[in-house]
Amino acid sequence: MSFTTKTTSQRTVVPGSPPIGGRGLLGRSRRAVPPWAVMISLGWLVLLMAGALLLPVLPLPDPSRSDYGAIMAPMFSPGHILGTDEVGRDILARLLSGAQVSLFVGVASIALAVVLGAPMGILAGYFGGWANRFIVAGLDIVLSFPNLVALIALSLFLGPGLWTIVVGIGIIASAPVARVARSATLTFVNRDFVTAARGMGFGHARIIVREILPNVVVPVLAYAIVVIAVAIVAEASLSFLGLGIQPPDASWGSMMGTGRSKLTQAPHIVLLPAFTMALSILAINFLAEHFAKRFDIKESAL
Repeated sequence: MSFTTKTTSQRTVVPGSPPIGGRGLLGRSRRAVPPWAVMISLGWLVLLMAGALLLPVLPLPDPSRSDYGAIMAPMFSPGHILGTDEVGRDILARLLSGAQVSLFVGVASIALAVVLGAPMGILAGYFGGWANRFIVAGLDIVLSFPNLVALIALSLFLGPGLWTIVVGIGIIASAPVARVARSATLTFVNRDFVTAARGMGFGHARIIVREILPNVVVPVLAYAIVVIAVAIVAEASLSFLGLGIQPPDASWGSMMGTGRSKLTQAPHIVLLPAFTMALSILAINFLAEHFAKRFDIKESAL
């Protein structure tokens, strides 16, 4: 798992970036995602978000309550449409509860990454010189650490929990977000409208906010979709290892981690959260490919 990125724009190529029209998000030759795939992906994510948000009012059992009379119940059992886990908790309710965690981690961590990384990237690209060298050196240091190892170390130091995951992913993801913002800034910093603003005597702050920022927002947000998928995988990995969301709270990773001992007896306990997460990541990646092609954002080594 890595957040490393390479970015280009249609007019300016940052040294070391792949050529325009190169490889896509998953390392294959970039092709337009079929419209039907985009619509299905969007539909799945909307359905998942609706289920997660409406879970408190849906006619489902409490995700943390055990039904000791229906332990490891199979799918389509009375009262448990997707069965129950190894301690009798409703799997559908826990899948939706896990979706709440995954979506919150994905959105909150990338919001933190954008708040931390985008200003650094804009300042590096706009001012250049020593500011650029200092910021780029700092980004390289952050990116030099293995991401999952850094998250595990942070969880061991601060203790497992939701906010530990959000802060850890947000800090790590801020480096590639900053690189995307820097690349986009370099594309516009010498454009005529920026030069004209300087000639009119406008200060740096006004030029950055009024001229640069609106043009940087779109590629940064397009890339943020990719990081949401990576954040979901990171949270699931930590929870699977017991360093993320702690029982009885639900997480797709912890559901797979606690249920793997019963894989041969009740495979649906593990396969359902695995399938839900895989389908969600695939849907996010399809949307990321769609936006990346539209805005020519290159990403590698997910």
